[in-house]
Amino acid sequence: MHEPVSVAEAAWSPLLSSLTLERLTGLALAAFEAGWLSLPGGQAEQELREAQLNAMLWSLMLERRLLAVVDVLEEAGVEAVVLKGAALAHTVYPDSSWRPFGDLDLLVRTSDWDRITRLLVELGMRRRLPEPRPGFDKRFGKAAVFIGGDGAEVDLHRTLTAGPFGFWIDTDELIDRAVPFEVGGRRLRRLDDTALLLHASIHASLGWRPPLLWTLRDVAQTARSDQVVWDDLLRLAKRWRMQAVLAHSLRTVRATLGVELPLNSGMFEAVRPPRRERRLVEAYTTDRRSRGGAVLATIRALPGLRSRAAFLWAMMFPSREFMAARTGSSRPSYVRRWLVPTTWVIRRGHRKVGRR
Repeated sequence: MHEPVSVAEAAWSPLLSSLTLERLTGLALAAFEAGWLSLPGGQAEQELREAQLNAMLWSLMLERRLLAVVDVLEEAGVEAVVLKGAALAHTVYPDSSWRPFGDLDLLVRTSDWDRITRLLVELGMRRRLPEPRPGFDKRFGKAAVFIGGDGAEVDLHRTLTAGPFGFWIDTDELIDRAVPFEVGGRRLRRLDDTALLLHASIHASLGWRPPLLWTLRDVAQTARSDQVVWDDLLRLAKRWRMQAVLAHSLRTVRATLGVELPLNSGMFEAVRPPRRERRLVEAYTTDRRSRGGAVLATIRALPGLRSRAAFLWAMMFPSREFMAARTGSSRPSYVRRWLVPTTWVIRRGHRKVGRR
């Protein structure tokens, strides 16, 4: 057995904050109980147990909300697939307490989008932000956030990620290949493990910069599932232009967590993705992101001038309702919104000058 990792008393408070933020209190508590983690005294153990208890109470409340939402959707005859937190916790993790989650994520067909958003409102939930312009969600959007009176959030997805990669995913195919799982004795539907790994990789590589540790842990945990069909994953990745995303996430997991991944994962390091895919991933994972790389990549990926013009119009001239909700001001300023792309242009210009 390896020597336990010891935490100094002075380091405990910031570490606990990080564990809570990164949703790793369950794993930390399991490591402590297994003798792999040594805490500085009984007070630290109590604080860790309290943090994990709070995380579990919130997750249980979200699961109750999940069952209520699914009841409404099933009664209306519409499909929804559970994504991320609840689906991962109850399937690929050995113990669901190892994977607390902060909100609910549901994937629905674009054809059902308007109907389901109305059902959520009828359930007493309010939308955090309105559409920038009518029809934006179904044409360009990734998801919309709905908030209940108890603070619980439901992220309603019509694809797995924003931007060009989201355009290329066939959501209907993902929903058609969904498999059952149980929460509280109820049978729900989730992505199969192959698609689950694809989504975990998308979330880890394209979600934050740098990636959050719990997103990398999701990739590592899902990759170990014997239900992942790696040849099928490679086929999906090629068809949906995700080879560079998967390669980036798997490399990052190895480098950051220092864990061994299944041998089959090496196929994504052996296959060199097309240059365009690599450049798109860089728009999310390098300093290009702070210069509008993801937005510019989205514009380039849109088919035809009319689509690009509609997207730009919605981004530059969103409705007053959207601006007020986004800024919290009753008299929002469009000028401030336009300063963001102006800053991107200036930064790009400075970099070009610096290369000369």
